[in-house]
Amino acid sequence: MGADNAAQTLGRQTRLLLGAAFIAAAASLLPLDTVHIPLSAYVPAHSILEFVSIVIACLVFATAWYTPSRESSAAVVVIGIALLTAAGLDCLHLLSIVGMPDLVTPNTSQKSITFWLAARICATLGFLAASYLPATAALPRSRRRWVAAGFALYAAAVTAAALYGESSLPTFFQAGTGTTVLKSLLESALVTVLAWIAWRYYRSARASQDSFEALMFGAMGMASLTELFFANYALANDTQNLLGHLYKIASYGLIFQALFILSIRKPYQRLAIKTQGLLDANEALRVQSLALESTATPVMVTDTTGKVTWRNHASRTLKPAASEEDLNLFAPTVTPDPEVAIQMRNRLDAGEVWRGRVRLESALGQDLYLERTVTPVRNTQGLLVGYVSVSEDITEKVRTENRHRRILETALDGYWVTDTHGSLLEVNAAYARMSGYSTQELLGMRVHDLKLADEQDDIHARMLKVKQLGQDRFQSQHRKKDGSALYVEVSVNYDLATDNFFVFVRDRTEYELSAATKQDLERQLQHAQKMQALGQLTGGIAHDFNNILASILGYSNLALSRFVPDKESKLAKYLQEIVLASERARDLIAKMLTFTRTQPSGTLKAITPSLVVKEVVAMLRPSIPSSIQLRCNVESDQAIRMDAGELNQVLVNLIINARDAITEQGLIDIRVRKVRIKDALCAISHQRLSGEYLAIQVADNGCGISAENLSSVFNPFFTTKDVGKGTGLGLSMVQGILQRCGGHVVVASTLGHGSQFQLLWAAESRPPAQHSAPVRPSGDSTGTGQTVWVLDDEKAVGGYVGELLADAGYKVRVFTDPLHALSAFKTDHSNVNLLITDQTMPGLSGLQLVGLLHGIRADLPVIICTGFSQGIAAKELESHGIQRLFIKPVAADQLLQVVADILVPHMQGALK
Repeated sequence: MGADNAAQTLGRQTRLLLGAAFIAAAASLLPLDTVHIPLSAYVPAHSILEFVSIVIACLVFATAWYTPSRESSAAVVVIGIALLTAAGLDCLHLLSIVGMPDLVTPNTSQKSITFWLAARICATLGFLAASYLPATAALPRSRRRWVAAGFALYAAAVTAAALYGESSLPTFFQAGTGTTVLKSLLESALVTVLAWIAWRYYRSARASQDSFEALMFGAMGMASLTELFFANYALANDTQNLLGHLYKIASYGLIFQALFILSIRKPYQRLAIKTQGLLDANEALRVQSLALESTATPVMVTDTTGKVTWRNHASRTLKPAASEEDLNLFAPTVTPDPEVAIQMRNRLDAGEVWRGRVRLESALGQDLYLERTVTPVRNTQGLLVGYVSVSEDITEKVRTENRHRRILETALDGYWVTDTHGSLLEVNAAYARMSGYSTQELLGMRVHDLKLADEQDDIHARMLKVKQLGQDRFQSQHRKKDGSALYVEVSVNYDLATDNFFVFVRDRTEYELSAATKQDLERQLQHAQKMQALGQLTGGIAHDFNNILASILGYSNLALSRFVPDKESKLAKYLQEIVLASERARDLIAKMLTFTRTQPSGTLKAITPSLVVKEVVAMLRPSIPSSIQLRCNVESDQAIRMDAGELNQVLVNLIINARDAITEQGLIDIRVRKVRIKDALCAISHQRLSGEYLAIQVADNGCGISAENLSSVFNPFFTTKDVGKGTGLGLSMVQGILQRCGGHVVVASTLGHGSQFQLLWAAESRPPAQHSAPVRPSGDSTGTGQTVWVLDDEKAVGGYVGELLADAGYKVRVFTDPLHALSAFKTDHSNVNLLITDQTMPGLSGLQLVGLLHGIRADLPVIICTGFSQGIAAKELESHGIQRLFIKPVAADQLLQVVADILVPHMQGALK
């Protein structure tokens, strides 16, 4: 039945149930349980009603059981068997009613109700099982018997228990009070289960195009109302009991109607539909035969050997034959190319359809191209009876394709044709040259095979966009056969008729590489300008701040040495705290100056970094928590050019940073080895690195660095640590040191998975021999009345140095103006034994002043003390005859020792 009929049936059943429910509700408002029918009238009426329901149940069983297995479903069979079993128990219920002749044992209400409830439970269980079985799944005869046997055993067990074990059964009826609560509870449970079954059939009926589910919905709903009546009556002979039997008959009638439609009427309807289908098919075949004869498409029908048994007018016109009986599908007259004929035969012998292109020669000697499809034809038993060949004249299409192919093969740009799955259907030679693959290799690949891994997700989205817009133009990266990147510009069009993409690909690798090089140079320039500006700013601040620190540190030390004899006093402790704070400030300024000194040193020596690494690891191992594993692996002993002390500083900073990045347990892995770098970006110089390097890798599995912070880790004062736990100068110092020694660093980090800092140097050919320089013992740092001039534009700094030297036994004269000092030197220069001067001063710099003074007296020893040494090269100091350069604030004992070391040999030379 159609969907419309099924919907109409569902509507009718819904209205029927609503009416029945309304009647039941109205009956519940009436005192029907008090209206008792005399037993003399009740017993015949009850017997008639039960007999009608038993007859309908037997009809349902007969309909289900004797319908052929292929037409009767498992659900129908279960319903039939369940109703037959319930009918048998209802018959025993009928015979055991008080007032009927005794059956085997005396009739009682308890025995009658037992048979009655057993019948209702049996029917309900059958309905429930059927609701979960497919309406179309057949049940074999052998399984039918097993189901029937199961229900028969159930009926036999109930009968034996009711007839011979009545005393052991639960009490369902008590004389004088009527039915028990247990009986009412069982009836209520049956009402609930039947309502659930009705709901299941209702849902199935809404989604089905068959009336069976709709009728079963009505039947189960009526059965639920039936059990509702049976649950409410008090005595067997009241009016509600009879109403329940009437509803039960209606329920059984709907079930019989549903099974009749499914098992009897529906097969006849299918037979009628098939008959009409055969008539329609015959008419269609007749029309198709006429159409095949009149169509312009060449069609041939052959037997299993390929002999042509029929062909239409178009085929005869395309390839006339002297004798139709000699035509064969596999012969040269029909298929000239023997390889094509063999391929066709092999494919057809395998039972598959063959499609291919066939070239024929016309009567005028011109080439004809046919797109031929040969299909095996089988009879109703599946046996092969021949082949049907349908051809399409594509001569003009082939000529156009050849012309286009010659154009595309001479193009400089690459060309593709792909389907919607990304498979390459056609590729020209230009793209084969670009990618490094052969044309045959490309035709077996997909677009996904040519794209880089990080662009795989964009392919599907790009195809959808091109389908919507019809065309698109964009830039992308492909992967060549050798694994290198191919930068391309892509222009793509989508053809709706063929469902294919037509793509032109232009190579722009050289342009991208030049643009990348330009971008790298611009980035390096910007970085250099930023560091230069930052260095100038830091240098200016450092100069003034070091002068201030020199005064604070110097006068604090003088106060400690001169006026605080008790070193345990509070004043001594206060001054010591000032000295310690000043020294921490001095170290902080030194770190700030480290990353501003970027020029390479000319005195770098070759060192073996593996030795420094081992020393640093041994030094730091006690300070690393035991929960963190510190692992060192040296794979190369090659040398690099760098100061060993600065390498020590770099490693200490990186290892401490790695330690702080690990919260509880973790690993710090340090490796020294040779590596080959390909197109990596240096994090401090922003240069592209390629080639072999000696690498020191410091890796950890700590918290890692986020992508947005990765580019800022070497910026001064930038830190991701908590407040008070980092100055942000550690990695900036690493940057300054590596820039001075020509090193590089490549950083890789993932948030939550640790970081790796890879320090890179150009390796030396062999490690240097390690020599320890002899240490010259220091002599007495006190003076013997030598004259020392002190020049500093900061009065406090000059005053401190003057007092320090005076206490050490020197004659000191302090100047704050370089021009004043120059004028005094011109007047009296013979008694000056040493000049200690600042570098940055108003009027004249320290080096400019020294040049003028040496013009007057060339042997004058000079020491320069400056707050910022940037811009003073070692060669410049040597050319001006500067004995020593100090960075303020300088330690008092160090300054006195250097002054003594200069003046003692100088005075000895003067005496000679």
